[in-house]
Amino acid sequence: MHQMDRDRLHLTSEMNRSALARMEDEVAIKDRVKAGISAVEAQVPLFKRLFGQVESQWKKDKSRVTEADLTISNETERRILQAFPEDQFFSEETQDQDEPVPMTSEFVWIIDPVDGTNNFALGMSMCAISLGLLRNGVPVYGIIYDASRDLLMHGGKGLGVFEGDGTMLPSERTESKELFVAFDGFSADRLFTLLTALKGQGFKMRNMGTGTLHLAYTANGLMDGSFSNRVSIWDIAAAYALCEGAGTEFHFFDQSIFPMKEFSLKSPKIYYYAGTDYFCRKVEQVWNEAGVFPSSP
Repeated sequence: MHQMDRDRLHLTSEMNRSALARMEDEVAIKDRVKAGISAVEAQVPLFKRLFGQVESQWKKDKSRVTEADLTISNETERRILQAFPEDQFFSEETQDQDEPVPMTSEFVWIIDPVDGTNNFALGMSMCAISLGLLRNGVPVYGIIYDASRDLLMHGGKGLGVFEGDGTMLPSERTESKELFVAFDGFSADRLFTLLTALKGQGFKMRNMGTGTLHLAYTANGLMDGSFSNRVSIWDIAAAYALCEGAGTEFHFFDQSIFPMKEFSLKSPKIYYYAGTDYFCRKVEQVWNEAGVFPSSP
């Protein structure tokens, strides 16, 4: 065999291996997406049955927890790990470790079984189930049950973004007086200053009591943007993937937390702002001109 023929054979073999690897990657993601959607959908009847009808307990950090939080977390974990025992699964509600747990698996799932627990317990519809799939420490797909609209939102970068039977699209509004912004967190003084600067430009401010939906609605165009300094990874893992899929910008005030190397209930809160290109450039301008551009302590 001539050298040219050997080189051609080697190149063909490399191309075949590369194509096979891509196909295996696609199957690995698609199988998990299908399982994740099924796992979340299976919890919706329980979510609806206990909505506004469940007793509350209080954790050490004084946050509320209910039977729904615990059951949805446990049942979703059982379903996912039964299908993919090599994966890791983390939850706000069922982790009891004092030390951080290393993320050693290629695929990791992070759930907030009831985001907006206070709303859920009191019978207010702004609450959600949030399940995020991470690959090598970065969210690649998000699955969210939005109780307020009784539909599923799901998607990721290069995989499409969907809600109900339709496709998700970010806002196209480009007038400050038309912009809707979701917010929570920050100290009282800082929050007042940030809000005052934006309201002075005509922004419409909303706090719905659910970090998951604040960011998810930024991806689907109901909100033009959102910002916070009090969310945790379980609040935004799924919605971050939706933003990536929809092409919505996401900015950390500090350095990025991705790729994640470990999971801890005691991780510092996440400081971010996200939104359309117009929203992000506008709030950067307004906050800089007002001398109040957010930064962590």
